[in-house]
Amino acid sequence: MAATSVLGSDALWLSALGDAISAARRIPAGVPFAAAPSGDWVNTTALGQVVFSALHLGGSVGVVAAHVVAVTWALWLLMVSGHRRGAQPIGLVSALLLILAGGVAPLFIARAQLLSLVPYAALLVLLRREHDRPSRLIWAVIPLIAVWGNLHGAVLVGVAVLGCYLALSRLRIDPWTSLGVGIASLVATCLNPGLALAPRYYLGVFGGAATSDESGMWSHLTLTNPLDLLLLVAAICLAFMAFRRRQPVWEYAAALGLGGATMLAARNGIWLLLFVCVPAALAMTRTHDVPAAPAPTSRLPRAATSAACAGVVVALLALRAPTFQSVDANASRLVEATRGHIVLVAEPLAESMAAAGATVWLSNPLDAFDHADQTAYLAFMAGDATGGSRAFGQADVVVAVPGSPQARAALARGFTVRQEVGSYVLLRRG
Repeated sequence: MAATSVLGSDALWLSALGDAISAARRIPAGVPFAAAPSGDWVNTTALGQVVFSALHLGGSVGVVAAHVVAVTWALWLLMVSGHRRGAQPIGLVSALLLILAGGVAPLFIARAQLLSLVPYAALLVLLRREHDRPSRLIWAVIPLIAVWGNLHGAVLVGVAVLGCYLALSRLRIDPWTSLGVGIASLVATCLNPGLALAPRYYLGVFGGAATSDESGMWSHLTLTNPLDLLLLVAAICLAFMAFRRRQPVWEYAAALGLGGATMLAARNGIWLLLFVCVPAALAMTRTHDVPAAPAPTSRLPRAATSAACAGVVVALLALRAPTFQSVDANASRLVEATRGHIVLVAEPLAESMAAAGATVWLSNPLDAFDHADQTAYLAFMAGDATGGSRAFGQADVVVAVPGSPQARAALARGFTVRQEVGSYVLLRRG
């Protein structure tokens, strides 16, 4: 991951907003780096934005480094959980390889989703422990969900999985605890700057134009996309491994729900893969294999191995740092060339420019804006000069790659090339 991970869209808008929050020491109304109206947007994930702002102090490579840490930590939690539950090395390795193959996009592209990986893995470990040995520790999910809800909107996935456990496992043996935890978890999703308006934020995400954009991050699972095909094959293999043995009813329900969510949007596939990986690893353990207590061993070899791996990761990121710095510098040059103007630019460059100080017409988070503005921006991204007329009418400068669909659409709307900056052209009206 350190050698190949890249920065994706839906990442740097958090650092841009985090910079604004840190500078003003308050949460601004709407999206301050975008010219399109967004004052009614409910910002529930301000903590995640501040975290990204801190990560981006080291430039894009800082975000990628955090992504590597988050992915490794999440997978480590799940693999250790499987090992302690009795999974053999062959099962753990098989499950891990299938996750890495099926989760190429979320595991090797640094996005906002990285903020949800560790909380989700921790929740799964806790729920399975509670299913085996119910205790008061189940109440720990409330602060976990509260913090998670301040970081990233995928907290709703965690609440849905928790609901399956509470309704189909805990309710029959401890109904009052199940009911109390369920209600408290729903309240916890609103313990963020949005408070009572938080549900409106979640509805805005699901009802935004981006969720119906087949070319974006909310695209449906399709067999023509190689990454989607890998995801589908990995999910089927892990599910077959996991459910060829009888599992708790709540795990069937959760897996079914996550599978449906994956069909609706491929980006949800990572939650399915992570959910079924531990039971899949356990299912490869033969029934007569009773895990023996581990023999006392020195921790020095493990510590040395971990230190060596960490050193390799740091070295790889250091070697790749100039490439990320070049991209960041290119964004800064574009900001200087367009300062004082409203810029129309496609993702992910829009976020890079916003993080560098530009005023873009619209960018992520798309759900912060009016549905008509979202639709116009997506049309611009697709190179639709007619559908994007609203966007072109509000922009002073269009930044695009020469010959790209966005550049051709700008030319069709009367913009002309006025300047070249690096590998991009600046088009102005007239």
